[in-house]
Amino acid sequence: MRGGRSTEGERDKAPHFFLSYAPVPSPVGDVDAARPEADKDVREFYADLNRAVAGVSGPFPSPALGYLGAADRTGADTARALHRCRSFVPLITRRYFTDVYCGRQWYAYTHRAPRATLIPALWTPVPTTARPVTVDLDLPVPQRPAVPVRVEEAAQLRYAKGGLYGLRQYYDHPEYYDQCVRRIAQCVMQAVRRTPEPTPDETEFTDLDTVPDAFAASSWHPLCIAVLAPDVHHLPPDRRDTKYGREPRDWQPFSDGYATPLAERTAELARNLGFAPEIHTYDEAEPVFLGQREATSPWVLILDPWILHDRTALERLRAFDARDLPWVTVLTPLADDPQTRDAREELAALLRSALPRRLSGGRAIQRGAAAGIESSEAFNSRFTELADSAAQQYLNRDPLRSSPRPRASAKRPHSAFGGPVAPAPDEADSQGDQEAQP
Repeated sequence: MRGGRSTEGERDKAPHFFLSYAPVPSPVGDVDAARPEADKDVREFYADLNRAVAGVSGPFPSPALGYLGAADRTGADTARALHRCRSFVPLITRRYFTDVYCGRQWYAYTHRAPRATLIPALWTPVPTTARPVTVDLDLPVPQRPAVPVRVEEAAQLRYAKGGLYGLRQYYDHPEYYDQCVRRIAQCVMQAVRRTPEPTPDETEFTDLDTVPDAFAASSWHPLCIAVLAPDVHHLPPDRRDTKYGREPRDWQPFSDGYATPLAERTAELARNLGFAPEIHTYDEAEPVFLGQREATSPWVLILDPWILHDRTALERLRAFDARDLPWVTVLTPLADDPQTRDAREELAALLRSALPRRLSGGRAIQRGAAAGIESSEAFNSRFTELADSAAQQYLNRDPLRSSPRPRASAKRPHSAFGGPVAPAPDEADSQGDQEAQP
């Protein structure tokens, strides 16, 4: 079924389906020149879907089976196809939800009249937390009374795990990919049979640049990033200050040519993953970690092990470690300066003392991230995977399960983290106890 050429829609015809996807950015200056090769697999899938739709069209043949919404993303032909198509097939990837034109196509289609069928097709896996809109990414199923095209259970499992792109790479069973394409084609044809052709109207969506982006950042999932590190005024004895700034968030453990502090770079990574990040000190995060305030988002704790030379800091981190917080990910970058390299064994011992629970349980990648990350590349990789994991754990958590709050009269020591001590529970803003939905 793979390969072949197909028409990308005709001006005056109502396409059976509109294939919406986010083109792969070109590494060279001329994006359009490099795009055909970068998107070769997508174009082959488009051709395969055209053939599959033609094979089940029966008495509904059309010279314009599909429209590929990439070549002229804001032009009149694309706007016309969005207005007149019988079904909308978004090819789902992480990039899809960060592409402004995909967001506009989605908005235009879902707000048009008459409403028609949306048939999401999973191209590569996308975590729940990276989807700014609710979308079912299971293999599409036609509505009753239609009998779904048979797709083997193993094919459905591989579709859920790796998407259509993964199935295309699974050469042991090429029929799995073909079965899934035929199922999507069946859903397209059911939409064609059930959806009246919209009346041609040249005023509808004539300028997609004015259409809102359905995936605007305001709908992204929040992610809080806490930094537990010294500042230049609160360094351990004999610790050199080359990696530190005026605040904990200024910490820069890696000498990789970037002038941006690690916390800011982590926030940028989070935005690329579809999160809306906020950076906090540990003092601001601790009431949430200890159950004194309700969690309203997943968290990532970035830890400099040098802070653990401070006994108060060590005890406070032990209190954090004693709680069951799967929605908090701990990342421990190990600075690349000679002093840190010479102190590896000492720092590892401090980490084992502060985080005995996290360093002895959980997945291997979680234990490794908490034990020490030695480069910015490794940090980026660990953050990408574990931020998604923390977010999913947050969505699945039981908000009623929390440890009893400490009494308001409990004394708290002076902060060693370069910021004001968080207020006692009875001084906290009452809004902090209101559960915010992701």
